[in-house]
Amino acid sequence: MKVFVSFSGGKESVFALYQGLKEGLQIEALLTMFNTTGLRTRGHALKADFIKAQAEALGIPLIIGKSSWNSYERIFKNILKRLKRKGLEGGIFGDIYLEEHREWIQRMCSKVGLLPFLPLWGKDPKDVFEDFVRSGFKAIIISLQSPIPENLIGKELNLHMLKTFDQLPIDPCGERGEYHTAVLDGPIFKKKLEICKSKVIKAKHKIRLEIEEFVLREK
Repeated sequence: MKVFVSFSGGKESVFALYQGLKEGLQIEALLTMFNTTGLRTRGHALKADFIKAQAEALGIPLIIGKSSWNSYERIFKNILKRLKRKGLEGGIFGDIYLEEHREWIQRMCSKVGLLPFLPLWGKDPKDVFEDFVRSGFKAIIISLQSPIPENLIGKELNLHMLKTFDQLPIDPCGERGEYHTAVLDGPIFKKKLEICKSKVIKAKHKIRLEIEEFVLREK
């Protein structure tokens, strides 16, 4: 079955893609929603060149949607209609347990006649985190909010972090936005991303890693 992946550049979307491939789904495209300028992603505020590099590293075509928050649903649905006309039959999403997210996905897909696939749905977030790391993926934390320690910004995900997260009132996968990640490498990547230059930007309630320079290397 030909499908697209709702792609943020973070661990859940990449891991859902990975699981979809293992289930025999044929990934035709990555779909990423950007702000109206097309310069940054809506979800993780990653720059366009970084997302394009991830798509190249994965060897999968990237589709970019540009929208405000008010126009997000309309533009997303229009893109799904185009994908349906091109012969795609479904979409992969990386949500784990937020029911309002699943309801929205099901509603969007049903409106255009696509099937939603949520391969991570219902799994224990701690298990998702562990499976992601043990599968050989490399991801770094690109944003976080209190009470996550500031020194974790820019750090690569590892199993030791779970011990820290266990002591905090947060979801181990940051499902409610406690932190976001960017994936640099993994078993399904044909190339890997290496960050050469970055800076930490602090706001009142959030800390963000701005990736300024990176390279795409052969593995």
